[in-house]
Order: sequence, then C-alpha cells, then structure tokens
Amino acid sequence: MQHLTTIAKLSELAEARRCIGTLLRRPPFNTEASFPVISRWARSIGERNPFFLDSGYASRSRVGTLVAPPCWLYSVDNTAIAVRFPDLHAIYGGTSWEFYRWVRSGERIVTFARLLDVQEKASSFAGRMIVERGEVLYVNGKGERLARAVSTILRTPRDKAREIGKYSNWERYKYTREDLIRVEDSYDAEQIRGSEPRYWEDVKTKDTLQPVVKGPLSSEDMLEFIGATCPTMAFRRFAELRVRHPGIAFKSDETGQWESWDASILDERVAHRFGFPFAHDAGIDRIAWIGSMLTNWMGDDGFLRSLDVRLILPSVLKDTTWCKGRVAAKSQESGESLVTCEVWCENQRGWITAKGTAVVSLPSRGGHHPLLAGH
Repeated sequence: MQHLTTIAKLSELAEARRCIGTLLRRPPFNTEASFPVISRWARSIGERNPFFLDSGYASRSRVGTLVAPPCWLYSVDNTAIAVRFPDLHAIYGGTSWEFYRWVRSGERIVTFARLLDVQEKASSFAGRMIVERGEVLYVNGKGERLARAVSTILRTPRDKAREIGKYSNWERYKYTREDLIRVEDSYDAEQIRGSEPRYWEDVKTKDTLQPVVKGPLSSEDMLEFIGATCPTMAFRRFAELRVRHPGIAFKSDETGQWESWDASILDERVAHRFGFPFAHDAGIDRIAWIGSMLTNWMGDDGFLRSLDVRLILPSVLKDTTWCKGRVAAKSQESGESLVTCEVWCENQRGWITAKGTAVVSLPSRGGHHPLLAGH
C-alpha cells in the first residue's frame, strides 16, 4: 500500500479506519418537520406537488396530514460523511436511501451517523482517490425509524485532478431558441398523479415515467437549495471551523482572504482549483429531483421504498437536467406490491449525469395499500 502516500499519509488512513463504526458528532440543520421548513425545502427543489405544499390538500389524503418529500431528510443531515484527509477534496458520489415511513409535519427528527468503510481506488478524474462510505439513520421522537441513507464521498487530490484535466475540454452550452422552448414545454408537460391511485396491476414493464425538468440551473437556484438544506458556515462560525479543520478553506489568489471550498457552487475559479470545469450543483439536489419525479408518478397512495443514485458527471451552472425513468420489474413480496424503476438524469447535451434504481410500493386492486401496511 505504499502508493497511498501519493494522496494521503498512511497515518491518516489508519486514523480514518479507526473511526469506522463510531457514532459521529454531527449537529443537524433541521430538527423538526414543521410546515415552513418542509415548504421552503420543497420549493428549493422546484417541487409542485400539493401533497408536500398544501396542508388542506394533504389532510384529505390517506396519510391525513402534510408530509415531507422523501429526500427532505437531506436538510436534517446532508449525509456527506467525510472523515480525516484534510488535504483531499470531498466530492459527493451518491446516496442509497431506504425509506420506512413518511415524515409527518410536526415530527422531531434525531440522527445517528457513522463511517462504514474507507478504501483507496483508481480514478480517471484524479489518478487515485480515497472513497468513504457513511451511514445516517433518521429516527422520529417516538424512536421509530424513518429512513437510512448510505452515502459515497470521493476524496481527491486537487493538484492531480487539475493536472489530469478530465473536464478541461468542456465548453459552455449556448442555448438556442428551440432549446429554451423545449425546456418550457417540458415544464408544462410535468404530471402529478395526486389523489388518483396508480394501481400495481396497471403498471407494465418498460412503462416510462413522465420526466421532470430542472433548469437552466442558476445561482439563485443553488443559493435557495443550499440555504434550505445545509447552509455554509459564515462569519465567526466559519473562522472557528477553519481553525479546527484547515482543509475546509483556501486562500484567495486575488485577496489573500480565507475562502470556503463551497464557493465552487458559484465561482468557476474555485471549481477549477480542484478539477471541475465550471461552478456546479451540490449533487444531492439531482437525487432529490429524481425523488420528486417518483412521487409525482406514484401518486399520494404510493410509497417510495428505496432510491439508489450514483452521480456520474458534474452538473454545472446553466445546465438543464431532465430526470427520467422507466419500469424495470414488478414483484409482490411480504404483502407489498412493488415496482422497480431505472432512473437517471440527462442534461441538454444528452449526457447522463446520474443514474440508479428506485423501488416504489403501490396500492393493489387486490386490497393491499402501502399506507395500511404501517408506512
């Protein structure tokens, strides 16, 4: 394992592995699923489903109250578990979610986070990298499990990533009038199933899900999402954090001041410093958008059982993303009627930037209903 010394000290690797399984101190951002908090986050991902935005509408559903979109839990703990390696950049690689029940308005949320694994792997982006997998368990005030998320964080050497220049040939996309009309038409074509049940028996393999479009991604979109999900520390809190963890900041070439790496979501020059082509999204927003497509499709009587998405390419500012999906399989297990879907994100260039799978529990004409099974 001598080649590890090119990207991380062996002592740092040993220290990180000693953290495996230990509960981590991670103060949550949101601790209660209040209506204002749910509404703000839902709007930050462009959500239009009244199931998550209208208390009166939600009260007439089988759940009987407003609930949070499944991926709202990112705003409690964003699942980015990056332990040790202060000299390596942290890039979000994906999440594998398991959902156990709806998060209802007014519920308090407690989290338990731990590191699961640390590995060294080859990378076309930065030569070699450290991959950290972490787990976050979400529990309500009654001790009932709400969800489990397993994240993948890529720890990459910034200098080597710049040297390799994987994305150095990327150019800004110039939208035509036809491109922009296509985006607007896609917004108009979005469908929310709502209170009309989508029965398992009516779903066929290879059915396509109605796409959800997001973009062109603007700085306002990014600021709204970050502010509602996991705001960057500022002022004295940032200064204190930098003293404790110097790797979370860098000195600006222009002013000499300390700057957070989070500035890369808005500033191309910061993104270039660790090998990205332009300012870019957070990654987890694309996963949340896929979640929105799925809840639109399944209707109020469905339940999103799992969502496993891997991020493949950066999604940069001014890009447009279409979240797409198709039915891959159907099954009935332990009294549940399940549909497995292939899901992915595709930008205006036709490039796939994220892909994965999801499992949805649907009501059955035979009498089974996801919510009646305790979800």
